[in-house]
Formats: sequence, C-alpha cells, structure tokens
Amino acid sequence: MTLKERATFFSLTEQELIMKSFEEYKNIITTKCNTAAAAKSREEAWKKIADKLNVNNPMGIKWTWQQVKVKYKNIIQSGKCEKRMERQKTGGGPAAPDFTPAEQLALQHNRGRPMMEGIAGGSSSEEAGSSVRRSYVKGKCTSISELSQNS
Repeated sequence: MTLKERATFFSLTEQELIMKSFEEYKNIITTKCNTAAAAKSREEAWKKIADKLNVNNPMGIKWTWQQVKVKYKNIIQSGKCEKRMERQKTGGGPAAPDFTPAEQLALQHNRGRPMMEGIAGGSSSEEAGSSVRRSYVKGKCTSISELSQNS
C-alpha cells in the first residue's frame, strides 16, 4: 500500500485570488442549468480560475481545476461555520478571531442569501423540501408555539 503525500496548503493570497476570480465567473458557475453544455462551461470557468492561480503562483505548484473548486467550497463552508459560531456566542472569553480576507469575500458573496441549518443530533429520512405529505404522525408529537414577551 502506497502512502499518499499530503497536498500543499493554499496560501492566503491564493485563497483571495480564488475568491476574486470566482466573482468574475460567478454568473457562469452559478447558472441553474443542468445541461451538458452548462456543465462544460462551468468546468471551463473553473479551469480559467485554476490557470489564473497557476500563473500567479511563485512556488510553481500547479493546482487542478477540481482542487480549486474544492478549495472554494471549503472557504465558503469555513466562513459560514465561523459566522454561525460567532452568532451563537454568549459573551466572555477572548475576542473572536478575525476572518481571513478569503473568508470575508466568501461572506460577502453569500450576504442576503438564505442559510439553512439543521438541528444538532437530528436526522431525517426524507430529503429537505420533499413534497410528500402524510396524514398520520409516527412517534411523539411536539407542538411549537410562539411565546409573548409578557409571559
């Protein structure tokens, strides 16, 4: 069994370049079309971003478009996670760490977009947004009602 060598980390400047380049190709990459032509144009956009990253890379590391795409998604995810953690803080302790420039760009890209969060420890056997309706309830029922501020 051969051990795989650990990949090199993306530098902060590379991460910023990924986020800025994504902004240039955002309309192509985020198109809501599932045709083969749309998939090909998205792939081409990611390849152009990877090419731009590789040209500006002083260390000579050549990133594939797939690696760049995964890194972009990881930056977005870590930005969302840090935003969520910041929102859940109750006070006290050391100040929150500053966002990296790439994470700040990721948060700007997602500003105003809906954020979907699950319930900790919860699970579902159906996909989110499923249109299946059932006329019976299985297990314990819980009702949630809004409390007035005077109670």
